[in-house]
Amino acid sequence: MSTAVTLINVFTAKPGKQQDLAKVLAEGTRNFFSKQPGSLSSSVVVGGDGSKVVNISQWRSADDIAAFRNDPRFAEYMKTIMEHGTGESVMGHTSYSHTGGVED
Repeated sequence: MSTAVTLINVFTAKPGKQQDLAKVLAEGTRNFFSKQPGSLSSSVVVGGDGSKVVNISQWRSADDIAAFRNDPRFAEYMKTIMEHGTGESVMGHTSYSHTGGVED
C-alpha cells in the first residue's frame, strides 16, 4: 500500500460551466496546489457527460493537505470553484495501482 495520500474531488458543474470549471481547476493546480509542500501530483479529468469534472491529487501526507486547506488563499479559490459547480472530496490511501504493466 502506498504511503501517499490520494485526494479525489468530484465536481458537478453548473449547466454550461464544465469547461470553465476544468480550466479553474487546472489553473489552480498549476499556480497554487503544485507549489504547496507535500504536493506530489495532480490530474483534472473532464467527464463525457458534460457536467462532471474530477481532480485527483496525491500528497505526501494528510497533514500536508490540511496545511494547504488552511492557507488563506484556499478559501478564495473555493469561492471561484463554487461559482462553477459543487463538489465532494474523498481522501485515502491507494491500495492497488496498475501503471504500464507494473502493479503496486
